[in-house]
Amino acid sequence: MDDIWRKELQGAQMNVKHRCRFPAVRERRAVSPSTTLPWTALLSVAALSAALAATTPGRAAALDDGAEQYRSHLVTDVDRTLASAQTLATSAAAGDIAKAKRAWIEARVGWERSEVFTGGFVPVLDRDIDAWPNGAIGFHAIEAKLFGASRTDFANEASELVRNLSELCARARDTALAPQGLLDGIVRLTFEVGESKVDGGESRVSGTSLDDMRNNVDGIELAWRTIFAPTASARDPRVDVGIRRGVEELKAMVAVGELRNIDPDRLRIATEELVLKLQNAAPLLGLKKPTLEADAR
Repeated sequence: MDDIWRKELQGAQMNVKHRCRFPAVRERRAVSPSTTLPWTALLSVAALSAALAATTPGRAAALDDGAEQYRSHLVTDVDRTLASAQTLATSAAAGDIAKAKRAWIEARVGWERSEVFTGGFVPVLDRDIDAWPNGAIGFHAIEAKLFGASRTDFANEASELVRNLSELCARARDTALAPQGLLDGIVRLTFEVGESKVDGGESRVSGTSLDDMRNNVDGIELAWRTIFAPTASARDPRVDVGIRRGVEELKAMVAVGELRNIDPDRLRIATEELVLKLQNAAPLLGLKKPTLEADAR
């Protein structure tokens, strides 16, 4: 519905509310030859209100469809992570350090892309799989031994990682994907890229923090494009364009050769600006404004 119709509806609604608040005035006007005009206005309001209300279920259905499309990508990413973690475990058991390192790095790709989902929908698994710094279990406990000391004596940690990732694969398939929770996840991950990963990064021991950030941004872009962009573009193309440009700016920033080549202040500003754009897009999508602390809703 265009702005003209919305203004007409708002004006008509205000007139109707005014009449209802003053019944005596309404009754006195009933003797006028123009009595039919208020009823015409009422009919217009009813029709326009119905049309406006009808957009809400359609918008919600579109987001739900987008979330299910996103699920297919999510499942692919977490399955890929599990397969690489299994290779990591078997390679370490065989004493093949080089292959174990490659498998660890490969496992991180799908994991970092899926963090839009993991932080809000499965927070306990998220913590057990990817606790940092000084994680006693999960990826970074293995990283410290494998990359920090060239050791492969982490059979227990690898087995637990595989178990947790197997659970994650199941949860990715059967968890209801609320669009609100996914938008929250995009916002939190965007903020994290700028605020907590640039200062040496998450995977500093393995030297792959920059890869983490790139995969995070890829996950952000995937979730926005798949779930929210079609609805945002249909209702206000400028909102979608602004968010896509913000994502492209982040992609360009993390496309450098080394982490130290990123300007941390510039990156923080860019992520904070994108967070604001995402938060401001929420009402357009029929969702609540995301916060940085919210769990999946």
